[in-house]
Amino acid sequence: MSDVHGYQRFFAELKRRRVFRIMAVYGTVAFVLLQLADIAFEPLGLPQSAMTFLIVLALAGFPIAVGLAWAFDLTSEGVKKTEDAAPGELTRILDAPASARWPAGLLALVGVAALVFGAWFVGKRAGASESPAAGATAVAPTGVDLAYAELSEDSRPSIAVLPFKDMSQAGDQEYFSDGMTEEILNVLTKIPDIRVAARTTAFAYKGQEPDLREVGQDLGVRYILEGSVRKAGDDLRITAQLIDAQDNFHVWSDSYDRQLDNVFEIQSEIAEAIAGALRVPLGVDETSDLVIPTGDMTAYDLYLEGRARVRDRGAENIADAITLFEAAIARDSVWAPAWAGLAIARSLEPYYQPGRSVPATDGRVWDTAFVAAERAALRALELDPDNASARVALATVFRDRWRWAEAEVEFLKALATDPDNVEAHQQYAELLSVVGRGMEALNSSARALALDRSAIRLGSHANVALANGRVDEAIELSREGIEKDPDNNVNLLDYVLGRAYLQTGRYDEAERLSESRGRKRDLGSAIAALRADDPGMLDDLDDPIFKAQSLMMMGRPDLALEELDGDVLDPPFMGKADLFAPVFDPIRDDPRVQALLAQMGLEGVEPVRAPPGVRTPDD
Repeated sequence: MSDVHGYQRFFAELKRRRVFRIMAVYGTVAFVLLQLADIAFEPLGLPQSAMTFLIVLALAGFPIAVGLAWAFDLTSEGVKKTEDAAPGELTRILDAPASARWPAGLLALVGVAALVFGAWFVGKRAGASESPAAGATAVAPTGVDLAYAELSEDSRPSIAVLPFKDMSQAGDQEYFSDGMTEEILNVLTKIPDIRVAARTTAFAYKGQEPDLREVGQDLGVRYILEGSVRKAGDDLRITAQLIDAQDNFHVWSDSYDRQLDNVFEIQSEIAEAIAGALRVPLGVDETSDLVIPTGDMTAYDLYLEGRARVRDRGAENIADAITLFEAAIARDSVWAPAWAGLAIARSLEPYYQPGRSVPATDGRVWDTAFVAAERAALRALELDPDNASARVALATVFRDRWRWAEAEVEFLKALATDPDNVEAHQQYAELLSVVGRGMEALNSSARALALDRSAIRLGSHANVALANGRVDEAIELSREGIEKDPDNNVNLLDYVLGRAYLQTGRYDEAERLSESRGRKRDLGSAIAALRADDPGMLDDLDDPIFKAQSLMMMGRPDLALEELDGDVLDPPFMGKADLFAPVFDPIRDDPRVQALLAQMGLEGVEPVRAPPGVRTPDD
């Protein structure tokens, strides 16, 4: 063959040394392995860095494999250095017909393309999961102008599901009718083109006959779904009607007479009917995707009763809920919602201890609850990766264990699955606050409050406002929350309002709060000490962080530092968010405070707070 170019001889050499074959095989195998790793990555619980390492390893290994293929040859006698081409050997390769020359090169090209595409695709997915900052703007409002998440900017049809009435003959199925209400609400939240008001807010109307126009205005929704449930043995009768709150027009209504084992079909049918009436797409591939049924109706009954106990809170109710969820799981161990319910109940356990109005102070209680909650959440996610409640429970455990990055990833995954998940917004706000990201925390807690103006959301938002130095706002929000908490269930409201009063020297109001809410110990001691300007009167305070705060209010940073110069972080739970409180700003750079923050993985972090003048929720 005459007039052969150098590049032609080079490609012939690549073919002779089987480099093309190695390129094709390596690229294809690497592509398959990366896809398998991507599928198995989350169930195995591997960190995001492991996927990044695998991608880098696959790409870095390619030139090494090509270089080894060029330099060495695998023979029957083992691996040997590749010999130079025999006389005429390259010419024979070049003179071969195109059908014999081209396939090897094309396969090599396919292998390279598969490697590059596989690394890019998997890397993009891993990067999206790994970078909370990248995903945050998609799921939570950012920026001062959006601090209070105006719902008027949400153009989707909005609906509130009022508690269905228990029409059972004995009137003893309220937990079931409440559970059905929640289940229908949860099904509707899976339709992305509908905004659903939070359960807590809607349930404030339980047992009432409200004017639906007023309900629509109060909840900021256009449509109201109401109905009733009659359960007798395995017989069910469910009625439902959709009403336009602006003019009381009945948009749709229907009734369902079925057996108990058809309850999931009814939930799907109601959701389909509402979506049709509002002329919005379901937004799911199959209507069966709207619900995750169990074949065991007794397990379903236990699950609904467990949910009712969690709603009511209190030490006895949380303990009962754990028992009920475990009983449901014993009957159907592959039903994700029961595992998610158990995860939530376990995560709440340390906050509701028998005979205590404050969380547990024994680290062993927290450790036991963390282990149980994490195990249950992971099992729920193994069965249903889209279970937002399980992700919130898992994220909460990670947060309370100070595994900040992992917690944020799980919160954002929950919000990506369910953007209107109120609990996810609130708990995520508490994470942001504890790591010093005050402005972002204000955004997230405000979104929760905009969706659900209940006592617990008001308390959480007040707490975040106080952490941002917005004391007057924290007082107003806490007072509103206390008005909505006549049974004195939300401890956080007293915690925030008491500290806000102390910071502003309003000791008489703090004392009245302590007496009216029946929680005198720490707050009462602090009031007396501040009035007398006597640090010794703080000795019986249970919370060392609050004691240090009180000393800072007395103008005694030296004693506050002594209080913080020790092991005040056992157990690791959310009260330690106060280390970023503005009252500690004068001493935050002290080595003793930084040592505490270092224990939490937050050494050197400077708090970023919302500037003054951000709009209030009612502006």
